[in-house]
Amino acid sequence: MNRIIAVLLLTSLCGPMLCSAAPPPLKAYGVAAIEKITQTREPTAEWRAGRVAIECARNESESFQVVARASRPIENLSVALEDLRAAGGAALPAACISVRKVEWVDVNAPFDPAEASKHPNFLPDPLPPVDAAKDRFRVGQGENLVFWLTVTVPEAARAGIYRGRVRLLDGSGTLATVAVELRVRDFALPNRPILQSMVGLASANIYKAHGCKTREDRERVIRAYFDEYIRARMSPFLYAPSTMAFNPLPDAAIKWEFVKGSDGKPTGEAKLDFTGFDREGERYFNQRQAFSAFNFAPYLWTRRVKDGKKEGIYLRFADAKGAVVERRGADGAINPVFDRLVVSVFRQIAVHLAEKGWLDRAIYYVTDEPPESDMEVLKDICRLIRQADPRIRTALTYDPANRPKLAELADDGKSLISVWVPYCTLYREDVAAAERKKGADYWLYDVKDFCLISHSGMINRAMFWDVWRRNANGYLYYLATYWGQTTTPWERPNFLLPGVTYKYRHGDGYFFYPPLRRGEPEQPIFDRIVPTVRWELMREGAEDYDCLRMLERLVDSADKNHSSAVAKGRRALARAHEFADTIAGAGSNYTIQMLQLEKSEGWSWSPTESWLASRGSKPSKLKVTIKTGLKDGLYDLSLRVYDDLSHHGRSYSRFLVNDAPYASPGTDVKGPVAVPAGRVTVRDGICSFELSSVAGDAGVIVYGVGLREASKAKPRGIYEVRHDVLDAIELLQGATRR
Repeated sequence: MNRIIAVLLLTSLCGPMLCSAAPPPLKAYGVAAIEKITQTREPTAEWRAGRVAIECARNESESFQVVARASRPIENLSVALEDLRAAGGAALPAACISVRKVEWVDVNAPFDPAEASKHPNFLPDPLPPVDAAKDRFRVGQGENLVFWLTVTVPEAARAGIYRGRVRLLDGSGTLATVAVELRVRDFALPNRPILQSMVGLASANIYKAHGCKTREDRERVIRAYFDEYIRARMSPFLYAPSTMAFNPLPDAAIKWEFVKGSDGKPTGEAKLDFTGFDREGERYFNQRQAFSAFNFAPYLWTRRVKDGKKEGIYLRFADAKGAVVERRGADGAINPVFDRLVVSVFRQIAVHLAEKGWLDRAIYYVTDEPPESDMEVLKDICRLIRQADPRIRTALTYDPANRPKLAELADDGKSLISVWVPYCTLYREDVAAAERKKGADYWLYDVKDFCLISHSGMINRAMFWDVWRRNANGYLYYLATYWGQTTTPWERPNFLLPGVTYKYRHGDGYFFYPPLRRGEPEQPIFDRIVPTVRWELMREGAEDYDCLRMLERLVDSADKNHSSAVAKGRRALARAHEFADTIAGAGSNYTIQMLQLEKSEGWSWSPTESWLASRGSKPSKLKVTIKTGLKDGLYDLSLRVYDDLSHHGRSYSRFLVNDAPYASPGTDVKGPVAVPAGRVTVRDGICSFELSSVAGDAGVIVYGVGLREASKAKPRGIYEVRHDVLDAIELLQGATRR
């Protein structure tokens, strides 16, 4: 009877549902870093309710996300971290975990700040830091509050399984928890990255955005950014053509002065001062074992300007005090003093860097993306550098794949360019093989195919798998901190460079955001560096690259020693290559100049300006043929076309490929976009397809064609492949120690 009374009493108090437990107001999920999460995205099968599991080597970082979703609006939410603990008393303190908040930017925001965004598309990118002790957050019903957490494992950490928690709290206590399991592998990544890189640093932007007023302010903020580069296993690159340093501080450069005779003219000798450079090299190259590459000397050329127009290049060298020497006089005769000065300066630099143990990091970046008309002058430069010291590595963006005349940069069958740096989609295996036979090495660079905000997390990370599968040794990107002058990427992610029409490349030119959304700070800001999701995924990719190279070296060593562990290493590398081919895709991009086009009514093209166009109005077929150099098989075709809903009164671009219709997306952001256009076949290195205009008021402008090998199998998850690689490294290192 008492039980019946108790049930009736509870029913009367709780209602007909018999006091069913109310759902928790907050749910928390652990999500892999590779997933890009929008503000309202619903949970998927990849989201793990209340838990996350990650793994990495010692001296490596690994990221994951914590996503909070609320059944009602919650204010005053905070995040709390715990130490990660392993059996036997080992621990990784909470200080090893950084917390950042994922923010979103509108990639469809028009270039002009005065224009409203008609079709907003908010995607994750900025990662401002979180002060767990002070910062409080709000999450709305049906919205996502996303935190980006990165665990940095010290080199001396003990291998094993570490566990801890991330708690989400309000004033009443803990509302949700994510259990964290970290497996620390029994090997460490080397302090000095295996991947060589040069990623541009625009210091003037940094000084302005952070409110730096003194030399001490500038040093402090540059060192903060350098810490970010070191954590990401990247190297800073001073893009300025007059650089003599890797650190932009004015007293950190190599200084040189031309020796002058009694007549006040340069004699051909030079005095160099390495004091400031050596200070920075000692700090970063020696003490921290950071930065795998640096550009160390200025351009030796400039362009003449006549009637306001730039003409061909000529050789010119200046010292720190402004003394200038040109290689050719007004009569065209060679000035031997110029040659002696170049040889003297570069020889002294090479000897000094070699004595310091830094020469193998040094790169002399001869020029950027040269036209073929500059080839003879570039040859003169390279020959002088070789004469100064053949150990100096020369580098050039592009290679003979899309600048065939550059193949003439050779002497006695040996390449005058030590490191070719072609654009990633213009790399060709046959051309690279020929240049490698001449003694050249390869890096790759990218500006729009792997690094944009709208790319998937997998694509952002895949750049470094592409570098690895091409057997290249380095990566170059021109700028990581270009933020514009009239607006910031917080509000206009498509701004890029003032006066340049790269408005469609949201994210191009920056991997960091300024600390403030708008305006300039009254006082210097040193504690708010804002990296991006893309920078973090590039870091993960750079770590992947180093692991893959470590495994290759271990397999090679074990193979020589007939180790039984080598079979597992080979299988892991084979899986990694299959995966890299799937996510990065064997293939190439082709400009209009590279296409063979049959004349067809209604079509026009300009090989010099690299466009192919039809105004439409009626169907008109055009046969396109490409000599690819690719192996036979099926390839995914994409066309890089102009996107504009109303260009001269009609929409662009609408077209057919092999009679199947395709179209650009049609957004507020006008400019070239890549449009998938079905599959085509390559036979005997030749690919042909039929491109057609359409009836009606719709035209097409094509800027290039891309081919990527069609995937033959569903790709294995990147974490599974990486797990196999880490397993194989541990096994092989263990076999080596035994």
